[in-house]
Amino acid sequence: MQKFKQFMEKSNIIDEIKTHLYKSEDYENWKEFVDNQSIGDCQGIVSEIIRNFPLVKKVFGEIQVDEPYTDDNGDEQNLMTHHWVKIGNDEYDFSKGTLKDHIDLSDIYDPEIEDDSIYHGF
Repeated sequence: MQKFKQFMEKSNIIDEIKTHLYKSEDYENWKEFVDNQSIGDCQGIVSEIIRNFPLVKKVFGEIQVDEPYTDDNGDEQNLMTHHWVKIGNDEYDFSKGTLKDHIDLSDIYDPEIEDDSIYHGF
């Protein structure tokens, strides 16, 4: 019973965060919000979350991209800096849309992190 209650509480906060984010940006729904995310937006998205949901913790690190890219110094890279959050002991990424051109994620609209091996927090 306790695990079910924790699951329901976590589900509620995830829905609250999603709703807050798309409404604060004047989008009609979550899908529209995610579809309009761009590289670099992850930091602002996470800042908005932790400012309005104080029990959520910020995570900063790198994420492994599918195909190497050339950085500003001309060096080939396979990691990008990225921001995501932690709710309790679980990590969530509400800014997967910022990665859509670099990673083939199974579902960019679901903030749950299914493959945490590509996330490397600092």
